[in-house]
Amino acid sequence: MLSLLPLLSLSRALPLEVRDVPDFTLTSLDATFPYSGVYGDESVNSFVNVALSYQNPSSTIVDTLNTTCGVSWPAGTNPGPTNWTNCADTNMQFRLPTDGWTSTTNFRVEFWEQLTSDGSGLEATHYIEMDPSDPTNPAAVMFCLQKGKFNPLTCSLTGPYGESATTVSMTATEETARPN
Repeated sequence: MLSLLPLLSLSRALPLEVRDVPDFTLTSLDATFPYSGVYGDESVNSFVNVALSYQNPSSTIVDTLNTTCGVSWPAGTNPGPTNWTNCADTNMQFRLPTDGWTSTTNFRVEFWEQLTSDGSGLEATHYIEMDPSDPTNPAAVMFCLQKGKFNPLTCSLTGPYGESATTVSMTATEETARPN
C-alpha cells in the first residue's frame, strides 16, 4: 500500500500563491527642458521626475510599493544621460543611460532595485518618446509642449496627443549586479 505522507508533505511545501514576473510601473513623468528658437527659453533649470510602483520583494502577498525619482540639470547645461541616482526609496535607483539617449523627447529610463547585500537585484527599462505622428508606437507615451512665449518645453506621461494620463509597465529581470 502506498503512503500518502510523502505527497502530503510535498503539497504543503508548494507556495499558496503563484508569483508573477516582477513588474515596475511608471505611473508619472514630468520634465522640463530648454527650448530653442525666438519664443523659447534656452536658460532654464531642467529636470525629469518620475513616479514608480513595484512589488515589495520581501512580501509573500501582492504588496505594491511606490517611490519617486528625479534628475536635474542647472540652467545653461544641456540635458543628457545621467548616472545612477537614488530614488526616495533608496533600494531603488534611476538613470537615463547613454545608450538610450537620443534627445529630450526621446530617451530611455532605467530602474534598478537592489534585493540582496551581494548586489543582485531587478532591472527594468523602457524607451520613451514623443511621437504624435504615430499613436500606435508603443514608445509614444510622452507628450511635450512649449507653453507660450519664453517658456521651456514641458513633458508629461500622457500619450502621443497629451489627451489622457497613461502608465508604462516594464517587466523586471533578475540580474547579479547593477548594469554599468
